[in-house]
Amino acid sequence: MKDRVTWEALAWCVLILGAYALSLDFDKPLPYYPPGAAFWPHIVQFGMAIAAIVLLVSRFLPQTAGDEAAETPEYIEEAPEDLAGITWRTIAVFLIPLIWAYTMHQMGFLLVTPFFLIGFTWLMGVTRWRTLLAFGFGFYLLLVVVFYKLIFTPLPMGAGFFHTINAEILAVLQ
Repeated sequence: MKDRVTWEALAWCVLILGAYALSLDFDKPLPYYPPGAAFWPHIVQFGMAIAAIVLLVSRFLPQTAGDEAAETPEYIEEAPEDLAGITWRTIAVFLIPLIWAYTMHQMGFLLVTPFFLIGFTWLMGVTRWRTLLAFGFGFYLLLVVVFYKLIFTPLPMGAGFFHTINAEILAVLQ
């Protein structure tokens, strides 16, 4: 049992079981949403459990053996030597979501999210402005429809003046 992937899959299973056990207490029907507050978390937990079980089972299936030359792709040989260095983009990939989460609570989800999506998409390497804007606003609209229209989830509205602006945007969307 020195296989790291097996231990990782088992750890995911324990984590999912723990989250499921914690969510059982609030799985009672709600007056405005009959499936209950734990319905969507249970769906996500179920998907995670399936992925962990597939990972665990795949470790015990017979693996095909190949020679070492066939296992190393050619593009690995052509990679630059300084590829493993930490760049400003690597740091930004971890910092920008934290900044987004903080500003979302200060300025509201509806105001901050489109800028975050466009900026993060650019950070991930998309440079064409049409693609950035189309994806950023398209995915933003998808998020708004899913959270506000399908699962009726209130998202952070911001504080003070920003709360008023978010409320006006939400009124237009509804």
